[in-house]
Amino acid sequence: MNRYFVVIILILLVQSGRSQEMLGVTLGNYSGIAGTLVNPAVMTNNKVYLDINLISADIFVRNNFAYIPKEDFVIWDVFKPGYEYPTYGDDDRNVTYYKNTRLKHATMSTKVLGPSAMLQVGDHAFGITTGVRYFMSGNRIPWDIAELSYHGLDYTPLHNIEFDDYNTDMNASAWMEVGLSYAYNVYKSYDSHITAGISIKKLWGYGGANIDVNNVNYVVVDDSTINIKNMNGEAGFSLPVDYDNNDFIGGVTSFSGSGIGLDIGAVFVKKKEVDVNQWKGGKLCSQKYREYIYRVGVSILDIGRLKYSTNAQLHSFDDVSQYWASIDTLEFDNLNTFMGQISNTFYGDPEASLKANSIKVGLPTALSVQADVNMAKNIYFGGFWIHPVRINTRSMRRPAQLAFVPRYESKYFELNVPVSLYEYIYPRIGISARFYFLTIGTERLGTYLGMADMNGLDIYFSIKLGINKGSCKNKFGGACSNVNFGNNKKKGNNRY
Repeated sequence: MNRYFVVIILILLVQSGRSQEMLGVTLGNYSGIAGTLVNPAVMTNNKVYLDINLISADIFVRNNFAYIPKEDFVIWDVFKPGYEYPTYGDDDRNVTYYKNTRLKHATMSTKVLGPSAMLQVGDHAFGITTGVRYFMSGNRIPWDIAELSYHGLDYTPLHNIEFDDYNTDMNASAWMEVGLSYAYNVYKSYDSHITAGISIKKLWGYGGANIDVNNVNYVVVDDSTINIKNMNGEAGFSLPVDYDNNDFIGGVTSFSGSGIGLDIGAVFVKKKEVDVNQWKGGKLCSQKYREYIYRVGVSILDIGRLKYSTNAQLHSFDDVSQYWASIDTLEFDNLNTFMGQISNTFYGDPEASLKANSIKVGLPTALSVQADVNMAKNIYFGGFWIHPVRINTRSMRRPAQLAFVPRYESKYFELNVPVSLYEYIYPRIGISARFYFLTIGTERLGTYLGMADMNGLDIYFSIKLGINKGSCKNKFGGACSNVNFGNNKKKGNNRY
C-alpha cells in the first residue's frame, strides 16, 4: 500500500495547487478534415474537395521514469502463449526506472476523431468534426517523489534527507467535442495565396482533475513517519464516481463539465504555376488543384478550458506543516474519507481544506509551425514543430516536438518516415502508410522493433474517404468534362 499511497500523498499534499500528432494523417495533401487537428487553414490546400472521416484514433503514452529495458521486452511478446513479464528488484516489480535526478514528466493522450467531414467551395472550405479525447500530463515531478512512489516509505536511501520540491503539477481531463471549421483564401496573387482558418469546438467534460504544487519541504524519517515542514498545495477533482462509496455513476452521456475550444491558423502557399483557370462556380468536382513549390503554416491549437461544476471538489493546503507519525496506518475506503483525514491531519477539521465546488482544467494549448516542400513528383519533405503554451499550471501540457517528415504521396499510396526530437531531447523514428482509405502509423518505431526501451507507446490509424479535385466524369458533361479541369478519358475518375 505504501508505494501507491506515497505517490498520492507526496504529490497531492506536496503542492499548491492530439504520436499524439498523427503526422502521417494530418500533414499530407490528402489530409482532409484530419488536417484541421494541426491547422484549420489547410482545408483549402488539399487535393480533395470533399473528405469524409469515418474514424481516426491515436493512443500515446510517454514518461521518463519507469520502463522495461529493450533487451528484456518487445511489445510483440505479449502475444506469446504463456509469456511472463520480466521482474526487477526484491519486490519483483514489472518495471525498473532510470536512476538519475532529472525532473520527471509523463503524458498520456487518447484521441478519437469520429464521423467528420470537410467540403471546399472555391476559396472557402467548411468542416465539421466530432470526437472524444482524454489527456493527462504530469510536469516537473521531483525524482525523489518518483523513487518513493516506486519503492515505498521503507526505502532507506531516501530516509532523513531534507527535500525541497516546487512547481509540480498534474492535470487530466476526458471530454467529448463537436467542432465547426472554416477556412478562406484571404489573399491571392498569380502564383501564391494565403489562407486563414478557425475551428470552434463545444466541449462536454466527463471528468477532470488537477494537482498544483507551489512547494513542499519534507523529510522521510522512517517507513511510517514523514515530517512535512512546509507545504502549499491545491488539488481538485470532478469524477464520475460516488465519493462516499467509489461506485461509478452516470453513463456515456453524463457530463460534469463544459467549455469552449478554439484553433486558429494561417497557411502561405507558393505555387509552381500561375492559376489561370480559377474556379468561378459550377460543379464542385471541377475545382482545380495546382501543385506548390512550398507551403508554410502557423497555428495555435486548443485554446480554452473546461469548467467542472458537478460532483466537484477543490481542496487547498496553504502554508501547512505536520510531523506525521504512523502514516502507514492511515485507512480509507472512499475519496471523501481520504480527503477528510488529510484535512483533519493538517487543520484539525475534516472539512477545512474544501474551498470550492468547482474546478477548471485548461486545454493543452500549443503553438505549431508546419512546412512542406515539393521535392519532385510525388516526393515531399515536411517539417513540423509544436511547443506548449501554458497560461497557468492548471492547464494540461502538450509535449514539445520537432519533426522532419520525408514523404512519398500518391492517390492510392502514401509513405511517411518522420524523424523527430521529443521534448527536444529524445530522438525517435516513425513510419506510417496509407493504402487508399486506410492509414496506420507510429512515431515510435523502435518500440515495435526492440530497439528502444518500453517507456511509452504510440500508434494511430485512420479510415476515411475523399474525392479529388478535377474528378468530374465525362458523363456529367459541361465544364466538368473539360481537360483543363484535370479530366480526360485516360485519367478517368480521380477518387481515392
